[in-house]
Amino acid sequence: MKITKHKNQILIFAIATLFAVNGFAQDDCKVLLEAIAGQYDGDCKKGMADGEGTATGEDTYVGEFKKGLPHGTGTYTWANGDVFYGEFKKGLKDGSGKLTVSTAEGLNRVQEGYWSTDKYIGVNKDPYQIINRSPGILSVRITETNNPADDGNALFVEILHKGRVQQSPNFDFSINSGSVQNRFPVGNKTKVLVSRFPLAFTLSYMGENLELQFSQETSWNITIDYNK
Repeated sequence: MKITKHKNQILIFAIATLFAVNGFAQDDCKVLLEAIAGQYDGDCKKGMADGEGTATGEDTYVGEFKKGLPHGTGTYTWANGDVFYGEFKKGLKDGSGKLTVSTAEGLNRVQEGYWSTDKYIGVNKDPYQIINRSPGILSVRITETNNPADDGNALFVEILHKGRVQQSPNFDFSINSGSVQNRFPVGNKTKVLVSRFPLAFTLSYMGENLELQFSQETSWNITIDYNK
């Protein structure tokens, strides 16, 4: 009986020690996003918030963590009451989600769709899509860019013929959804100012058609190479 009692005492001591160690690790578990780094309650790994948890500071986040940052699915609530529920990657909104913003009139404005590195892409996962293109088009290259003139979002369209840049090409530009303001030449490119996204259009040149759709509100370079 004495041996059994001694074993039980050891077991109780080990369990108490384990809880004490876990409690210390929990208190010392770091959240690397400053706005929510006040208090943390949840899973911890190597001194960092990792797994399911709740972090509260100026703002509050409830959800999945990885290496001290929101990573996975969670709900982020700002101090002003705005709420984002969705996917995070390395502390940034990244993936599908729903953002609810309170307006000055006391109403809620809801924005749903996809985000990439904290930037809203649009209702579609891909920032742009090539819907259709004629066989006479060799290639279509699309890249995000800055608008040096800072006069809004714009498309910079460059037309090539078998790799050679065409000067001031006369192409047709038919809007399917969204809206544009005007277009004018800028160097070897045609600049199209966009006033509303998502933007879908058909560009026709030399009897060939290219149908594109853009969801992300930014400026884009579009280079089209024709085989005619």
